[in-house]
Amino acid sequence: MAINSKSIIRYALFGIALLIAVSSLPVLNTASYAKTKVTFRPPANQAPKSTTGGASRDSDMCGFSTAQNTSSTVVTPLLPNTNIGLTTTERPNIFVYVPKTIAKKAFFSVQDENTNHYYQTTIDLPEKPGVMEIKLPDSAPQLKTNKNYKWSLAVICGESLEPDSPLVSGWIRRVESNHNLSNQPSNQASSKNSLESVSKLATNGLWYDSLTALAQLRREQPSNQNLADSWQELLKSANLNEIAKEPLVN
Repeated sequence: MAINSKSIIRYALFGIALLIAVSSLPVLNTASYAKTKVTFRPPANQAPKSTTGGASRDSDMCGFSTAQNTSSTVVTPLLPNTNIGLTTTERPNIFVYVPKTIAKKAFFSVQDENTNHYYQTTIDLPEKPGVMEIKLPDSAPQLKTNKNYKWSLAVICGESLEPDSPLVSGWIRRVESNHNLSNQPSNQASSKNSLESVSKLATNGLWYDSLTALAQLRREQPSNQNLADSWQELLKSANLNEIAKEPLVN
């Protein structure tokens, strides 16, 4: 069947309209979907010199042992080599690796540099080995900016805390918030944008904030391998290779 001139004009106009519509679509930037690198860059801050060391109780007292896929039998604070981490939050979350143990509880405390107690409590230890997140509650006093605070975790191996109970500790320094950084990446539209926020926190030396933000993302998306890889990358950049693959247990 012959096509008249009116039909040709209609087809031509339709083709032009289709080209205009396609050209107005956003161009997919494949580079933006590349894996975001999460690497911690430690600031110049050093932990204050401590006059108290860790306890030396025999690990058999707490039943510390190596479980399947677990490389470490030592309670380990998630901290860079400086043993101090920065935060912009009033009540930062602290992370500690706890190996397989028969102990059920631990004593957690926060002090200032003058050993004045800021907060203390008894916490339940996880049933499985892994990285435990300790959250300071709203009832805990706010940390002041530009001040150093020491936190400690003592494992209760028997019925009560003993002078030689296994102990780990680390330091926190709260700094002024940089409004160009987001410490709440979960509010972003996608995990990619959230990882970008975590990456900025890490490269700006905000250790506690980057750990907390990435841990939150992993809880929200437990099957996201990109987030798991980023977690390992962050820990390895702080020389925490032995526990980089350990799970979040609470």
